[in-house]
Amino acid sequence: MVTESRGEDTSEVMRDPCFRRLWFADGFRYSAAEVAAFALPITAVLLLEAGPMEIGLIAVCARIGYLAVGLPAGAWIDRWTKRTVMIIAEIVYALAFASVPVAYWLDWLTVPHLFVVAVATSVAGVFFDVSHISVLPLIITKRRVADGNARLQTSKSTIQAVAPSTAGVLTQVVAAPLLYAMASFFHLVSLLLVRSIRVDEDAGDRRHGRRRRLRQEIVEGLRIVVRQPLLRLLISQAALNNLGAGVILTVLPLFLLRDIGMEPWMYGLLSTMGAVAGITASLVAPGLRRRFGEIRMTMVFSALAPVAVVAAPMAGLIPAVAVPLVATAQMLIGFVVVGRAIAAAGLRVRVTSTLFMARVTAANGVVTQGTLPLGALIGGAMAAVWSTSTALWIGVVIMAIPVVLLVRSPLRKHRSLPPEWEKE
Repeated sequence: MVTESRGEDTSEVMRDPCFRRLWFADGFRYSAAEVAAFALPITAVLLLEAGPMEIGLIAVCARIGYLAVGLPAGAWIDRWTKRTVMIIAEIVYALAFASVPVAYWLDWLTVPHLFVVAVATSVAGVFFDVSHISVLPLIITKRRVADGNARLQTSKSTIQAVAPSTAGVLTQVVAAPLLYAMASFFHLVSLLLVRSIRVDEDAGDRRHGRRRRLRQEIVEGLRIVVRQPLLRLLISQAALNNLGAGVILTVLPLFLLRDIGMEPWMYGLLSTMGAVAGITASLVAPGLRRRFGEIRMTMVFSALAPVAVVAAPMAGLIPAVAVPLVATAQMLIGFVVVGRAIAAAGLRVRVTSTLFMARVTAANGVVTQGTLPLGALIGGAMAAVWSTSTALWIGVVIMAIPVVLLVRSPLRKHRSLPPEWEKE
């Protein structure tokens, strides 16, 4: 068995034609996500004049998918053809995003409409993401999943660097809701690329799954997550981090666009700066991961997360330098988030049997992604009752709690994944 310490060339995964198609498809999906994410606060805050609670509810709807359907989705996807699930999810994305410019042209666009679009895309995202993670080891080997994820993360960070600024410039000549038409088109292109991928999925496993009870399959996925020490640590740490991140991500657009009065193009530029830092992390992290070990690097980057975000609430205390402080926070967050993602890439896949991949992925997503809407609700409420600055500080405090889990974890003694934990 080849170990990662031998320094495999990460470019090897690009020689696989199916992976290349998936890589291109993800590029269009990332572009759509960035354009829609940029257009949402501009549309809600500046065009529809949504308040803190409405922004919080939109954020809840945008992240409700895993709480709503995450656990059954994992069991269903283990039974279904994952490529088909991805195609259907892309259709839902395209239709939901296309409805926004249509409603705007007809003068029917409202905040509740954005609620519906957010829920639809969130649920579609659950099915696509779980299928994507589950199908990747079928396209490339488990040992190459980390390298594949690094390639996908690099392209994602690159798109994050370009898309917000481009969208910001476009808002100077077109209304923000019209950007959703571009996002819809990108999902249609991604759909065509996903259709061209050929994956050898074992129909026998799916037939076996249909004879079993759904609840039993869900419990199996949860049991694996709880009993496996590494999965248990990663899920606990990520859940608390995402709870704090949900608060910050919900309040930050209000703080920047309303309280500071930042122009949309500057808002896009700040996102670009964070993405550039993410690109830097995506380039250096694979080498660091091999040199220092994936577990050790995961813990270090996880511990740096609350340090990275602290500059954002400080901007509320020193308005004169608010923009430089937020820019610093964006760059640090971009570097830390991408670095941790690459450090942990492939770990969950390597300790999980292929038969349970979708269920474990979904169980992990329910806990970790399920805290994002809760954080969004807390952030919106805190901003409405007190201030956006107070809500940002609350988010930082919540994100600092996982550091205690990391310090107390026995896994801190490990450099890399113990061989006995790996599953086929």
